[in-house]
Amino acid sequence: MQFIINLIQKLGEFILFILLLALSVFLTVNRSNFHKNAVGVRMMAVNGFFAERISVVKQFFNSPAENRMLAEENARLLEQLQVHTSVAVADTTLTRVDSIHLQQYTYTPAELVDYSLRKKDNYFLINKGTDDGVGKDMAVITSRGIVGNVLSSSRKYSSVISVLHSQSRIRARIKGLEYLGILEWPGEDHRDLALMEMPKYLPIKQGDTIVTAGASASYPQGVLVGYISEIVPNETTGDFDITVRMFQDLATVKNVYVVDNLEKIEIQQALEPIENVDTE
Repeated sequence: MQFIINLIQKLGEFILFILLLALSVFLTVNRSNFHKNAVGVRMMAVNGFFAERISVVKQFFNSPAENRMLAEENARLLEQLQVHTSVAVADTTLTRVDSIHLQQYTYTPAELVDYSLRKKDNYFLINKGTDDGVGKDMAVITSRGIVGNVLSSSRKYSSVISVLHSQSRIRARIKGLEYLGILEWPGEDHRDLALMEMPKYLPIKQGDTIVTAGASASYPQGVLVGYISEIVPNETTGDFDITVRMFQDLATVKNVYVVDNLEKIEIQQALEPIENVDTE
């Protein structure tokens, strides 16, 4: 016992120094936005480093299912290629169009290395960052549906606000109808979103397909979201309360695409005056 007491007395000043140092670092980070952001980026990189290695082990055991998904996606891409090829053959004038100047979106493949599903505000971590051209507000999708939007990036990793987030708002529409609604997450089942602001006079039915409206600088138009699983008239608002079951189960996501809208700056400049209008 005396030995322990003597050891504490000898190390007392050193322990006090460590505690004071930790306290000063904590106060500095929490009181300074610069230090907070700097620490956040480095923590993202550290978290991504370890999460990616854990993901490699998981991927080893899930590889058969993953290969099937990739094979299905390749088949769909080949079908689309055949359609475009046949159109070009049918109308030779199309072959003279400069496709580069018509391109609006680029797609960067990435992998999820960490994610959450059960929180009020959920996030993903992907293994692509600024070195790969990934930046804030870019959309993240899969071949089966939407995933979220990039929040911030380090050199090699990016955090993504999931569609399962209280602040997520995505413009969408019912396939075949031009009326726009808003997709939100009610905060319950991770497979279901709510489609808001859809009036009762619209010819809506269960099973209708929901796609992105493209009315933003992030998501392309027509990206699959899900299908209507439930419709309930809301007597208070005069709208439908619509439940959308997503095609993409976010609990099984591995491979994603980060979408960069090459015209996003022009779109943001056009929307800025509208967003700054004083509505009081």
